[in-house]
Amino acid sequence: MVKLIDVVKWGLTLGKEPQTFLGAKWVPAFLNKVSRSSKRKWALRILEWSPHYFIDGENPKYKGMPLDEYLEISFEINAESRREIYRKILKPYLKKDDTVLEYGCGPGFLARAVSPHVKKVFACDISVGALACARIINNAPNIDFIVADKKGLSEIEDQSLDAIFSFAVIQHLTDEVFEAVLENCRRKLKKGGRLILHIQLEDEVWKTEKDWRSDTSLKGRIKYKYGLHCFGRSKEKHEKLVLEHGFANVTFESLKELTDDVSSGPDSQFLLLAEKK
Repeated sequence: MVKLIDVVKWGLTLGKEPQTFLGAKWVPAFLNKVSRSSKRKWALRILEWSPHYFIDGENPKYKGMPLDEYLEISFEINAESRREIYRKILKPYLKKDDTVLEYGCGPGFLARAVSPHVKKVFACDISVGALACARIINNAPNIDFIVADKKGLSEIEDQSLDAIFSFAVIQHLTDEVFEAVLENCRRKLKKGGRLILHIQLEDEVWKTEKDWRSDTSLKGRIKYKYGLHCFGRSKEKHEKLVLEHGFANVTFESLKELTDDVSSGPDSQFLLLAEKK
């Protein structure tokens, strides 16, 4: 349940653009000033202010646990879950000599999990604060964390990437932003380069962008402005948008089948695979 204090924290760290959690400029400035020995502690504390990076601190299992101990446990749970995503989902689609981009890397857990298995990882996000945390807690010699804007993406040569992957990101983007992401992917991938997107179909829980926007109540407006967007789209809509932005051979793989998780409920999460024409 969202509490007033959560909304206040999100508001204090929100950047100027919508959904830029931890995007406020004070976040990287603060982390840059704290001592080297304290950077990890404060990076984890700041990440806890975001609505979607760490496990539920209100779980009775963690009741009474010191904050920093809880955050280290959260870190390990996140790190292992991303290693499992690589092993069970991404591994067949990435090669040892690949130069890849993770789109929407957040604090860098998945980029770090993938990094030992490819040549080079570019990891981009719209949040300068999340990237500042990523450089502290998930850095690696072959990872470059960059801002997902024109200037940041200019660090990647056009038509130079073998693969672009994104996990738990597309379902949080408006159609307008999703199309901009697809255009950036088209520009940066080599011909025949692989697009690997985790997607969420619309269902009883994951409503469409139109449904979200139609809730004009005070609670709905606050949720849309400060909460994490959770949009569902049909397979047909995903495929249409991807094809319109220069990709071909679109296929869908069920995450339930890829992970052998028969207890995960409705089969509404998929891996969308495509190739740049």
